[in-house]
Amino acid sequence: MEVVCKYGRVGQSFNRLVEEAKPFISRSTFAVRLERLQRLNYIEKLPDEKVKQVKRIRGTLQARMLMWSVARAKEGVTAIVKLISEKEEELSKMPASERLSAEQVESFRAFLRQILLERTTSVFSSVATIAVTYGEAAAGDIFLPSITEDFRDIVRRLSSLVKKNPDLAKTTLEVQKKPPDESVKEARMFFEEFGDELLERIPKQLEARKAILSEVMRHPEKLGSLVSALWGQV
Repeated sequence: MEVVCKYGRVGQSFNRLVEEAKPFISRSTFAVRLERLQRLNYIEKLPDEKVKQVKRIRGTLQARMLMWSVARAKEGVTAIVKLISEKEEELSKMPASERLSAEQVESFRAFLRQILLERTTSVFSSVATIAVTYGEAAAGDIFLPSITEDFRDIVRRLSSLVKKNPDLAKTTLEVQKKPPDESVKEARMFFEEFGDELLERIPKQLEARKAILSEVMRHPEKLGSLVSALWGQV
């Protein structure tokens, strides 16, 4: 859907879209998926103004608004990755034999709090907004899958950073135990509304962590454990 929606309200021809998607999907499979998206009212086909026998394919207004939200969430993830890279560069300048000072450890604790409990929660909280605005299917089938792999990349980067600086490991666990009250309240409301369905649609790569995810949904004050669960998938 991202390929279709990027052409805005003008849309694009089927052949041009197929060429663009060719490295990832066959022509026949692409056609089948377009038909499914049309049935779900995510795309529409319009006559080309110049060549009447050609149909232009574009995302519906709802779909384009949804993909705009996905793009904003990805921008949020990109900003997080940039911050991690800057922190990694900062720590890499230290001599390998030198241990981190208490001030540096505290600085990293504040950094993790910003990354894990503020920015990450902010992006994931938009899932509830998507569900309310566009429906649960849009949130579970399109929005979440679009950002899940990006967040796994964040976890991989943080894991690598901690492995290179063992003094930070205890700090990481401490931060994960203390989500702010506001985040817990918001998470509880979201999980009460959508938790059961999210567990039913859990991605295959997270099946092994279903128990811990279920526990977090029942007890949002353990929200930090969600990061630990993803960490275990690295």
